[in-house]
Amino acid sequence: MTKPPATRPDLTDAIARVLDEQRAFEEHRATRLGRGAEAITAPLGSVVRQVVPPSAMRQALDAADRVAAATLPDMTHDTRDLPACDAAALRAQAWAMGANAASGAGAGWFGGAGMAVDIPATMTLAARNVRATGMAYGFAANTDDERMFRLTVLELATTSATEARAGAISRINQMARGIGGTVAKEGLDWVVDKAVERIARQLGTDLAQRKAAQIIPIAGAVLGAGINASFQTDVSRAARYAYRQRWLNAQGLLPAPKDEAG
Repeated sequence: MTKPPATRPDLTDAIARVLDEQRAFEEHRATRLGRGAEAITAPLGSVVRQVVPPSAMRQALDAADRVAAATLPDMTHDTRDLPACDAAALRAQAWAMGANAASGAGAGWFGGAGMAVDIPATMTLAARNVRATGMAYGFAANTDDERMFRLTVLELATTSATEARAGAISRINQMARGIGGTVAKEGLDWVVDKAVERIARQLGTDLAQRKAAQIIPIAGAVLGAGINASFQTDVSRAARYAYRQRWLNAQGLLPAPKDEAG
């Protein structure tokens, strides 16, 4: 793990703003378009899952993280500068939104057949989005625990139910404080493997709900562009929250958990 250097004194206002935004994220839900009209599209979700079954989703998730590593942008900003980190993260979001909107629009012309290509592309762009956001805040290592953290960010991005989202946020915060500790490799391998299974299922369900309307050829092009851009927005928000927590922890600025603060 790459730790950002010590905080500069002139960042007090920026840190106060970020802490407020972090608290706001914890109370925020997925974007309206990202959730879509789930009640309307739910019957089509099973069709999407047949196009990209859970086994294929897991393989795509494994491949996405590896492919994303080869396409990361160069970043030269000072990771002590929190506003500069935020700006770099927002550039990563803009790139992911644009690229995924284009892929969704193209795939949408072909309905369900196009979705078989678009879902793996969406996952790869999401994995790149998370990795690029981590780089923006000074965390670019490629260790097993970093991979676990990236997977948990994707889980958070695709979880909108209140209880499940709270659990994902809790896992992010535990890991933000604990990455770099000593864990037996066999134990970590097992945890990562189980997490991949859980997150692949969650990601598959979420994308099936979001993309169900893309089954309709031609009309799906317009919907696909908006849905994909919205999905990358949710990924970016989750990633910024998660890596800001890491940044704040590295600076000794992460507030204590509620059960420890009293």
